[in-house]
Amino acid sequence: MIAAWVAIAFFLVVLPLGAWWLGGRSFLDRPNAAAEAAALGRTVAQRHGLRPVQAALVQKAVTWGHRLEEPALRAAAVDLAEQVIDAHRRRRAARPALSGLLVVVLALWLSFVVARLVFAVAAGRWGDVNWSTAVLYAACGWWAWRLHSGPRRAVERNSDPVPR
Repeated sequence: MIAAWVAIAFFLVVLPLGAWWLGGRSFLDRPNAAAEAAALGRTVAQRHGLRPVQAALVQKAVTWGHRLEEPALRAAAVDLAEQVIDAHRRRRAARPALSGLLVVVLALWLSFVVARLVFAVAAGRWGDVNWSTAVLYAACGWWAWRLHSGPRRAVERNSDPVPR
């Protein structure tokens, strides 16, 4: 009977107070990267006078690092890509310890996965390796790298050559 009253008190008092306390934390007030990127996209589209279809083409080119053919769209893509790169740089500079910690954790995890794969193959236990997961990890890593390096490639591919 006491456990039931404690559970009721927990659900009626502790959880709402905990949610109220967590909602007041400052880390929840920061805008997320997707909302910031959308706002940058709208600003660049207005500055360059782009129609919605053109703005979507510019956004896609910046995200994936594609080259655009129209000079006006190329200028907008370079402008947007430079702003996105600057926003990434500011976000990383605001929390340098987090970036370093994430790199260390990723490196440890990746070295563990590769070591397990190498030891299983070296011992001739091909069946111990989950090849579909290994291919999935490699594909996700490639996709994340392409997504991360897209704005830099967009600047390189859409910047007009310097006239001589």
